[in-house]
Amino acid sequence: MRWSRRASVLALLILIPWSAAEAQRVPDRSGFWFGAGIGLGSARLSCTICTTGRDGGTSGYVHLGATVTKQLLVGGEVLAWYHTDNGIDFLLASVQAVVVLYPMRTSGFYIKTGLGVSNYSAKDSVNKVSSQALAGEIGVGYEVLVSNNISMVPFANFLGTSGADVKFNNTVSSLGARTSLIQIGLGVTLH
Repeated sequence: MRWSRRASVLALLILIPWSAAEAQRVPDRSGFWFGAGIGLGSARLSCTICTTGRDGGTSGYVHLGATVTKQLLVGGEVLAWYHTDNGIDFLLASVQAVVVLYPMRTSGFYIKTGLGVSNYSAKDSVNKVSSQALAGEIGVGYEVLVSNNISMVPFANFLGTSGADVKFNNTVSSLGARTSLIQIGLGVTLH
């Protein structure tokens, strides 16, 4: 329940209304761009012997790339989620190629898609369970210009993976697993 309270508070902070004048200002999207964000994440490992449910934790991303047009950006992204419980460290990380589309040129609203590779691991001082798979991402955000080409960005992302083999201490098991991550937070983008 602590995770849901944190998510609710973060969502309220993200949804604080900005003035109409600020909402209409957008950065000049040209050249290279860079962004980073942090927030809350809810991850799940799905397999035949896994416990059901989602685990809350800290999550974030770093991405950079080039501007193709005022409404289309391409680049790469590293996304990560971390959680610890009873001496076990859980980590979900992904490296992806991303495309960012602004449906309206004069709006900060964007839709992001990505495709890459994701790795999930759970380890304690003795054992490690891991799974690596193809990953796909879809996300949305809204850039609010705070100075010339710097924007604050409330965002929400979903990452899902294909099925993949589970390794126990680097030995491939007969189990298959999929992972998913829901991520919300606040980022900064420089155009």
